[in-house]
Amino acid sequence: MARGGLDSEIARLKHRDVRQRRRAIRVLFDTDMPRALEGFVPLLNDKDAWFRSKALEAHRKWAPKQGVESLRTLATHSWLDARRCAANLLGDFSQDTTEIALLLIEDDDLTCTRKAAEALLKGEEATKYSAEFQSHSDSAIRRLAVLSKGANAEHRAAALHDANQGVCEAALQAVVDNGESLSEDSMKEMLSRGLNSAPMLASAVHNAGDVLVEIAEKADGQTLKALVKELRFQCDSLEDKAIKLLLNHELYVVAGRWMQGKKNKEIDALRWKIIRDESVDIIERARFIERLIGRCGEEEIAKENRLFLSECTEELLRISAENLSTASTELGL
Repeated sequence: MARGGLDSEIARLKHRDVRQRRRAIRVLFDTDMPRALEGFVPLLNDKDAWFRSKALEAHRKWAPKQGVESLRTLATHSWLDARRCAANLLGDFSQDTTEIALLLIEDDDLTCTRKAAEALLKGEEATKYSAEFQSHSDSAIRRLAVLSKGANAEHRAAALHDANQGVCEAALQAVVDNGESLSEDSMKEMLSRGLNSAPMLASAVHNAGDVLVEIAEKADGQTLKALVKELRFQCDSLEDKAIKLLLNHELYVVAGRWMQGKKNKEIDALRWKIIRDESVDIIERARFIERLIGRCGEEEIAKENRLFLSECTEELLRISAENLSTASTELGL
């Protein structure tokens, strides 16, 4: 559209005839000329809700192409929907939106303040605003702050004790994502509050303290699987502190899964000791035997299994041991 044509259509937005104004809006949207935004600003104050909605639509469509200053009218408008529109558009600009965000951060509306905080935390002064928002009254903004690029290790550690569960969970994930360790006291507090233990596993295994025992005692399903994976990543032998701790507390379900696939004289001796231990759940003991099927061709395994069969009276254990014995016999052992 030629400049004269564009100016003519913009001018028609002020026409007394509603039909003319509506037609101008259709034409301007169809031609998609960002400069047309200037003509829609007065419509923010129109008595007709339809025209006001079109003014907001025009800002959503063209403001990011016209520059941050195009948001000022929206951000300072008395109409809440206009201010919310400005807040929601802050993230659509490649330029720095700090000046407009600072106008909206003082708004009484939570949508405006949260979006403004999000923009400030993504800006060049993220460190400054992360520290400032650390004690903000709104938990959603505290959560944004601890997850932001401006947060530091001290900030994340403090947020682990936030009164709001969501902030605490965000801080926990941020600590893990940044490769930072968790103290025993922090993990104990988070476990007491019912937080998911999965992000704590690496620190729990590394610390090899009471938290590891607590997690191992309750672990099942995916948590158990993740715990064993972490143990295998950090621990190589029975002398590792975390493994010794689990064994001292007779947490054989976890220790046994860590042992799966490992073989040496000490581990095999411990494995058979656990299989013979009547205080250990019989189903878990049977699983210890079943996991040896892949080693049925080893002479020492076949020999120890025959000895166990000669002394075992539990039906479930005998079935597992006989299956292992049959597999060994078929291989000539």
